[in-house]
Parts: sequence; C-alpha cells; structure tokens
Amino acid sequence: MTNETGGDWNFGDLLDVAAAHVPADRPALVRGDRTILWGDFDARTNRLARAMLAAGLASGDRVAILARNIPEFIEIACAAFKARLTHVNINYRYTTAEIEYVLADCQAAALFHQEEFAGVVAPLPAALDHLKLVVQIGGNADGYEAMVGQGDGGPLAITRSPTDGYLLYTGGTTGRPKGVMWAARDARQVQLESPTVRTTITTLEDHAHQVAANAAPGRVMPACPLMHGAGLNSSMAELLMGGTAVLLEKDSFDAAELWDQVERHRVTRILIVGDVFARPMLQALEAHPGRWDLSSLKVISSAGLMWSEEVKRGLVQQLPQLSLVDILGASEASGFGYALTTAQRSTPTGYFEPGRQTVIIDIDTDRVLADAEPGTGWLARRPPFALGYFGDPEKTAQTYRRIGDTVYAIPGDMAERTPEGLIRLIGRGNLCINTGGEKVFVEEVEEALKRAPGIEDAIVVGIPDATWGKAVVALVRAGPGFEEPRARAALEADLARYKLPRRMIVLDELPRHASGKSDYRRATELALATLG
Repeated sequence: MTNETGGDWNFGDLLDVAAAHVPADRPALVRGDRTILWGDFDARTNRLARAMLAAGLASGDRVAILARNIPEFIEIACAAFKARLTHVNINYRYTTAEIEYVLADCQAAALFHQEEFAGVVAPLPAALDHLKLVVQIGGNADGYEAMVGQGDGGPLAITRSPTDGYLLYTGGTTGRPKGVMWAARDARQVQLESPTVRTTITTLEDHAHQVAANAAPGRVMPACPLMHGAGLNSSMAELLMGGTAVLLEKDSFDAAELWDQVERHRVTRILIVGDVFARPMLQALEAHPGRWDLSSLKVISSAGLMWSEEVKRGLVQQLPQLSLVDILGASEASGFGYALTTAQRSTPTGYFEPGRQTVIIDIDTDRVLADAEPGTGWLARRPPFALGYFGDPEKTAQTYRRIGDTVYAIPGDMAERTPEGLIRLIGRGNLCINTGGEKVFVEEVEEALKRAPGIEDAIVVGIPDATWGKAVVALVRAGPGFEEPRARAALEADLARYKLPRRMIVLDELPRHASGKSDYRRATELALATLG
C-alpha cells in the first residue's frame, strides 16, 4: 500500500538510494575535528551490517546501543536498518540493573557500548543468555573499528520489508520502561508530515530524484541525546535526504560550544528539548552580541518539553531569519501538533496547530470530536503511528484503541481544541514527570524511596522549575533512624541520577485518598507551599 506522503519502504532502502546519489566526499557525520564522509559512512555501515549477520543475528533481532552522542551511535542504527535488525536505545544514565531490565525485556541479541560504560555492562553477558554479541566502542578493547573497517563495503543483497523498524524505549505511567515498536513505513510517513518538509515524496524514485537534485542539503545538530527518539529521528531525517548530522563533543550541554559548532560547520537546523536548552542558548547570544556568524541557521525545532513564548521571542530577536518549530508528540505517536514562531508570527506557550491526523476524544463517551469542533478530551491521532508495545498486548490495547472503524493512538495526554482551532496541551499524564527531557515515573521513584533506610512512605510529584521544566520532589514519612544522606546514598545505587528527588520534604502524614491511593494534587500543593 502506498499513501500520499510516504511509500511502502524501509530506512535501509532509503539509505542505499541516498548513498547512490550523494557525492562520496560530502560530510555525513561530524563531531569536532572528526568527519566521516558519505562514501565512508555508507561502506562502514554496510560492513557493520554484514558483521552483525555473520555473528549470528537474524532478521528482527534486537541490537541495543549504549552511547552518548557519537558518530558510532548513528552508524549502528543505520547498519541495523540495512541488516533488517531492530535497534534499541539504552539510556546512558541507567544503572546496571536498569540496563539489564531493558535488555531482558526486549531479549536483546547484541549490545554495543561506549568504552566509558564498560564497567556498568560488565556483569550483563553472564546474566543474559540471549545476548550473543557484546561490542565495545573505543579503548583497548575496541572491537567496533574492526567490524566497520574490514570486509565488503558495498550494498547488501537483501530484500527488506516496510515493517522492519526499531524499538524506542520510553515510559508512561507504569513505572517501567516500555519498548514502543515503530515500523519504517509509519515512521517515515510521520517524518514527512513535518511543516518544514516542502515537497511531496511518494516513491523511491521521487526520493532518489530529490537527493540527487539537492546540491546544498541540510546540516542538522541534535543538541539533545541521540538515545531519545527525537535526537536520532532528526538526524535520520537529514541523512535520508543526503544531508549531514553534526554532533556536540561535550558530555554536558554548553550553549557557547553549540554556537561555536553551528558557526564552524554551517549548521542549518538544531533540535533541542524546550527551555532547558533554549534559555541558555538565548543567554549566550545576549551576553556575546556579534560573536558568532549564524547566518546558515534556518530552523530550531523542539520536542518533549515546554518552550516558552518569551524565550522563543528572544531567539527570533537575536536571529530574525529563524523559524522556530515546537513539536507536540509522544513516543507512541508523533505529529499531534506544531507551533511555528518567526519574526512575523508567534504562538502562545502550550498552544499548537493540530497535525492533519490529530483528533480530540471525549473522555466520558469516547466520541471523536469533529475536526473543527471545540472541546476537551484525550489527545489522539489517526494512523500512521507505532505498532504498539513490545511484548505487552494489554498495554498496547489500552493505548491503541478502535473506535468505530478507526484505530486511534491515545498516549494519555489531555488537550483542548479552542474555538480558533488550536490545540492547548493540558497535561502529559499525572504519573509521569518530564524533567529536562527525561521521563521520570513516580511509582518507580516511590518504590525506591520506600526501600531506602528510614523511609516508611513516599509520594513523588513534579513542580515547575525554570531550568528543567519540572523538578522531582519527594514527600516522605520518616521512621526511626532516618537520615537524608543515608537515604540518598541508597537511592543513588538504585536509580539513574536524573530520577533522584531534588528536594525531600519530611511530613508526619502523607496526603492520601480514603481508598489509600496517593492524592497527587494535594501533594503538589504541599510541595509548592513548603518550597515557597
């Protein structure tokens, strides 16, 4: 089946076609002083694809990637597409136990990890009998370069399927990461729904023609981690069209470094995650007027966190040529809405133009509101979207629901359609905190708190934070022997750092409903009152 904006294709096919029409000496991946040209990028990913298949991996096997924003991350994902393997993102902030959970949940057959994580992953091969291949990137034990540097670098003689894809591990409200299954066909169609896409592509022939005709393709910089879906997705979108992905070198975000690299490498598009990135970027521009030549930059996109109107306005004042695109989406389905800000127009914080497939569903009646009808309810969309949650048909049925003749993706966010036709986001789920672009699931943190010495009960909430969007705050009922440093030490052994409460408030009793369930509304009010 071919739809109006995306053919029945696979990312491996699209990469092959792009490589056949791109000059071999054009940069594909750039990080600081290191550049991988398109000809080498194509050969390296072809060799890696062959090496993974030669190691015994079979079509559909899961290939996990544990790495920061390095070129190898993108190479592994692209090689997996070419070999009909399913790459899996691993959060590099995870502990050994958290990594083991994801690898076991998806039954990963391979794990590629950066050298710095060797100690974290060392116990895993003995614990997971399904892990056939473990490869280190960099260091004395580097096995990666041998795989990409030897063997046949030509295209694979392989027939791929549009249902080949990838697993995007995310959370929700259940406290455990879930693997969202995306087919290439659906993921590509959603990419082409973006308002920044100016042309229509319906076949591989269209794709080849546009790649060949584009003498000056885009250069994207994903400032956010590649391990999050948006970071890799933005890089893939540019590479598929024969462009370039430019990666930052520092492990922590540095706005001055970002602007240095935008100038140096003539970046045309940046992907960020809301104000946590945008505010320091604006502050750097204001503190150093005229320091950087940023005339190449055309678009800054944001996904996953609040991007306030005043910060957008400040960026456009500094760089009037910019178009700022705020994307409303989820791991389970994207393209719910877009907010465009330019020197000529602005969009209030939290408001979006609806995507072409976006609908509002009444909570009480399951009635799908007409496309122009104002009202409040579940934010949802028609196909295309992800296939569901890996190994969890019950959760899949809850999120992807048939109403009438149509299946809708309903990730659990509340929204309002205004009389003007805009979408206003009301909330992203009352048991999920988005802090600095990371999802924190309150049940997981609460259970860890209850295991910590001296804590008898806990409720976790997110409160507004100027830097992180939301800050994780714990309300706890303490018992004998409670000492906050001891409790925090136990938490640090149990949870990734971004999940740790920034503040811990000790109360005699925690707010709960008569049923015993946590009263999160009251808990949030208490946290705000206590912290002023």
